Amino acid sequence: MPRDTDQDAANWPEDLQAAAISCPHLSHSRIVRRSVMRCGDTRQRPDLVVAIPACNEIDRIPACVQALKETLANFPGAGVVLMVNNSTDGSAEAALTALMTQRMNGIVVDATLAAEIANAGWSRRLALDIAVRWARPDAVLMTTDADGRVAPDWAAANLAALTDGAHLVCGRISPDAAEDAQLPSGIRQSDAVERMYTALSIELDARLDPRAHDPWPHHGLASGASLAIRAHDYRAVGRLPRLPCSEDRAFAALVERHDLCVRHSDAALVTVSCRLQGRARGGMADAIAARIANPDSLADQRLYPARITAQRATYRNALRAAWTAKNDTSFLVRQLIASPAQISRARSCSTFGAFWAEIEAGAARLAATRMRPSQLARELPELRRLVTLARAET
Repeated sequence: MPRDTDQDAANWPEDLQAAAISCPHLSHSRIVRRSVMRCGDTRQRPDLVVAIPACNEIDRIPACVQALKETLANFPGAGVVLMVNNSTDGSAEAALTALMTQRMNGIVVDATLAAEIANAGWSRRLALDIAVRWARPDAVLMTTDADGRVAPDWAAANLAALTDGAHLVCGRISPDAAEDAQLPSGIRQSDAVERMYTALSIELDARLDPRAHDPWPHHGLASGASLAIRAHDYRAVGRLPRLPCSEDRAFAALVERHDLCVRHSDAALVTVSCRLQGRARGGMADAIAARIANPDSLADQRLYPARITAQRATYRNALRAAWTAKNDTSFLVRQLIASPAQISRARSCSTFGAFWAEIEAGAARLAATRMRPSQLARELPELRRLVTLARAET
């Protein structure tokens, strides 16, 4: 198998060489070990690259790569970057074998990272660092998970949304049906409540604060298992936040702070694992494990009581309208935040997304203590009532 040393990679384009071999943004003390493997034509700059983090996924990488081969069938020259971190099961070699078997252009980085950055969030950032340097300046970057299987039309659906005006496309995630069926019944029951509450919250938000670039209905979520963005937009917003987990949501929020359009595409579908023994800290497996230990463990942090969910969307919509029309927002802002310093910071923002983020940070009346499934169940009737009213008005 071709494995490159620093000297071998000197034949690559300079910026790709720096990304793959040096791993930018990391000191050598934070990279205990790394090597780079490649297959296909990696000297040509692709116009589409899929970046994937992986850790001990030897059993799932072949299916992931096979699904990528199918979805990229109509995109000759597309590339794949697999950033394998701290694996002990031969995931890197399995990834390279899968790419070679499918005759795909790919770069596999096998790295042992320092403990504080040995996680899916940092690995995804590093994979995208390599991808954005390998790709053409106007290329499309996509990312998914090593334990996921993208749908045959996943790449085409992402590109269609980008062509239609979206800057970031957040695809739809569907749990593996066989694995989902094997979860304990108590988990499925509490999960059903949370899924229902999430779906209704997203609908209420979309109806009270409609956005033309992200029309209802849509799934409303941001997952690293399915993101797509053009390389120049990725660079412009400052790239993926360097976080151990929830980097996907943070990235979507970052894009919105720049007033770029986030589209939640139901057409870009990925099937993901819901196994009990996961690899990513803070991921789905951790959430499932916590729910097994305590069926009433904390629900998703994006969920709010029904009344606050409605207030957040209503205020955001009113402030967005005033901002767009260049009208005075002072009256609304003072209803939400009292601190002169916070008001000053909000007024200094140059985009509505950044303005709203400042409002959110300072508005105690729009915040709430993180809820549990039992609380979600009690709030569901009121949430349903508010959604019914919103449906009647839109």
